[in-house]
Amino acid sequence: MEELKYKPLRYRDRWFAYLDLLGFTNLVNLKSIEEVIPVYSEALYRMRSACGKRTEKQGLLHSWFSDTFIIYTGSDSLEDFARLESAARIFFQLLINKKIPVRGCISHGKLYSQSRKNIFIGPALIEAHEYGEELDWIGFCLAPSVESKLKSDLPLEQRAFYRKISDRKVLRKAKADYLYAYAFNNGSINDKNHFRKALIEMRARAPEGVRNKYDHTLEFIDKHA
Repeated sequence: MEELKYKPLRYRDRWFAYLDLLGFTNLVNLKSIEEVIPVYSEALYRMRSACGKRTEKQGLLHSWFSDTFIIYTGSDSLEDFARLESAARIFFQLLINKKIPVRGCISHGKLYSQSRKNIFIGPALIEAHEYGEELDWIGFCLAPSVESKLKSDLPLEQRAFYRKISDRKVLRKAKADYLYAYAFNNGSINDKNHFRKALIEMRARAPEGVRNKYDHTLEFIDKHA
């Protein structure tokens, strides 16, 4: 077995996005593989579309395993944040429009990566996973580390697509009094929000026990409409 060697330059501050498909385990357990593969293929296609032709030299990389997708940067520059935030949010939006339930989070911090060996370790991954998994909804948020890093640049309350959420039934036991989250506020055509429409359709076919996740998201959208 080839020995893994630690390479110090790979452990540095980065922007990191974590997204996972909700209900994928049940889909795999309850559906035939012929039904599962198209969903997964669609998600992969949407991620690649969101990332576009960006290369490692431009600071944007991505990987996936099972129902989890990650996008991360080579540095923690503001330019890299803009690239990652756009790609991750677009990926999220594309999945919602295709009625594939997903939730996720962007973080900032140390990350060690060896993409060819599919190795990713560090606080940035842990924080993004924690907030991405903890919140009880179908949503996309920014971890506290992002607010801390960006506060001297452009505060999150001034960013067009993000609004504050402090509802404990959504945050549950998350270690934050509030978070900034994507408000689905760029999806209106003729005053009708197509993200909201997609979520309502997804809710109707979701198991009864998880419909509250959709309710929480719809309440958040309506609050910031």
